Amino acid sequence: MISNSRIATILRIDAALCFACGLPGLLAPAWLAGFLLPQQGTVLGLPAATVLWELGILLVAYAGLLLLAAVKPGLDRPVLLISAVADAGWVLGTLALVALFPASFSGWGIVALAVVALDTGLLGLWKLRWLRGNSSQPLAA
Repeated sequence: MISNSRIATILRIDAALCFACGLPGLLAPAWLAGFLLPQQGTVLGLPAATVLWELGILLVAYAGLLLLAAVKPGLDRPVLLISAVADAGWVLGTLALVALFPASFSGWGIVALAVVALDTGLLGLWKLRWLRGNSSQPLAA
């Protein structure tokens, strides 16, 4: 196993981003719903604030899992790959939502979503680059 603090740092940065994005959903879901989706009272039949609160829970929990992976003595390749795939899913999902329902989002909400998608995409690319460059060696954080 190789020891690399760079990939652990990338996972910690990813965890911090997930936590920072999930926190408003946990603490102020109604405000977040008004900021992102001012014309939408519901999302898939559920109150928008409830959906954003649940998303906040998931993001904060995922941040915890990323931190756990960052400090784990032997970081498994599948964990890193799953995380990179999750990043790609987030980016593609964001692009699809904004492309399919642009009138649902506020202008500043679209800007916020684009910034988060860009950051998430870059982190995912760093993870994939790391995996490709170190394909023959197991990882240790």
